[in-house]
Amino acid sequence: MMNNRCLYYTPKGVRTELICGDSVEVLPTIKRDADLFIADIPYNIGFNYGDAYDDNLPNEEYLSNMQKIGQACFDKCVDGGSMFIIHYPAKAAELLPLFKECGWELHQWITWCYNSNVGHSKNKFTTASRAVLWFSKGKPKFNHKATVQPYKNPKDKRIKERIEQGHLGCSHYDWWTINLCKNVSKDYKGYFNQIPAELLDRIILHCTDEGDLVIDPCAGSGSTITRAEALNRDSIGIDINRAIITAEDEQ
Repeated sequence: MMNNRCLYYTPKGVRTELICGDSVEVLPTIKRDADLFIADIPYNIGFNYGDAYDDNLPNEEYLSNMQKIGQACFDKCVDGGSMFIIHYPAKAAELLPLFKECGWELHQWITWCYNSNVGHSKNKFTTASRAVLWFSKGKPKFNHKATVQPYKNPKDKRIKERIEQGHLGCSHYDWWTINLCKNVSKDYKGYFNQIPAELLDRIILHCTDEGDLVIDPCAGSGSTITRAEALNRDSIGIDINRAIITAEDEQ
């Protein structure tokens, strides 16, 4: 019988669990509510997931499936918890009202910008950004000093004074410039559309504390789980593709 779960603990006692299955069915069986969900959901652009999932559904069916994931996550989230959805802006605009119907509140729309050498459309500007929708269940936890961005003008008199006072930078804006995770990236796992570690770290550090539970309902490469573990957060990764289990078994 194939094992559909992989559970292990790090030397520091961080609990990590990987589950092969449909997140809508799996989430209700998890005993602990999550502090944070990070979901790089399927984009419905025809990516080949093998027999595990059809990534080329009629739009209405696709949106309905994603809303079911949103509802399952909301029902398994602590009060004050958050959920981050990553998608192309146009599709994010369609998903936004559906997730609000689940009970989520839109806390912030963040734009992730990145360099792109592809895309030579003759009828529109090249898409080189994605929407990062931050939903919350009530007032969300936010560690505003977890990470900062360097001051743009450190020679300015007022900025010099702040640096002398021990300030390392200012709060991040609602647009993030972070390179895509490409096959030359040191954390690249060979998975299509892998989210960069820098982006995941920023979300995890600002919206959770050590020991909190992070769940990725569409775990894919497992990069969210890897970063949560590295930052001493318990985590659960759920994916309909068995690769998430077999990859760990092979290590």
